[in-house]
Amino acid sequence: MNFQEFANQTLNPKLWEARQRLKPEVRGALLRIAKDFYDYVDIDFPLLDIVITGSNVNYNYTKESDLDLHLITDYNKLDCRDEAEELFDTKRHLYERDNKIEIYGIPVTLFVENVHTPGTSAGLYSVKTDQWLKKPEIIKHSPNTKLIKELTLAWMTIIDHADQLKDLDTAETALQLLRLFRKLGLQEPQGEFATANLVYKELRQNNKLKQLQDLVQKLHDEWLSVNEAR
Repeated sequence: MNFQEFANQTLNPKLWEARQRLKPEVRGALLRIAKDFYDYVDIDFPLLDIVITGSNVNYNYTKESDLDLHLITDYNKLDCRDEAEELFDTKRHLYERDNKIEIYGIPVTLFVENVHTPGTSAGLYSVKTDQWLKKPEIIKHSPNTKLIKELTLAWMTIIDHADQLKDLDTAETALQLLRLFRKLGLQEPQGEFATANLVYKELRQNNKLKQLQDLVQKLHDEWLSVNEAR
């Protein structure tokens, strides 16, 4: 396991100027991406802010880190507020399936975030206003590598078992539990450095997360399809 993310002394120079401001061309690209995604969602929702968060807005980025771009809105002001989270999540998956967007080789991941339930991150930057909302700090951490390895192997076993069963409910449940596992970890005091989040990163880096996501998509497609009669 590689925990080099704890050693960076500067923000990612591909994205940030030396004075910790977002590079103008990067900001311009993110604003274009946000507008394109907003139009793609095709729902008239109040756009309160456009922010970036995650490892690339912090000192724990690696070469595998993506860039999380969040469109902030108020779910309470939406006509479909009860279904909003699922609807936005589906839209972003479709958008990312049809569009491979990168900034200097860094994949951009999109979200529509409820202003009342913000995510947890050590760094938060408003692309809209071009200023920090929360500045990250360089903090030394000593991750429990033994526990991370054990939990990663446990999740790999769960994913492989779901792959062998080829059961849609099992695969979907495993993916939902994995996302909940990470979400609860991010709510811990360690935030992005929490064990659960580091396990999730390991699963993403070794393509086990993609294996599970692809399995869910494949089984879902099969469930909706009618095979050729013999």
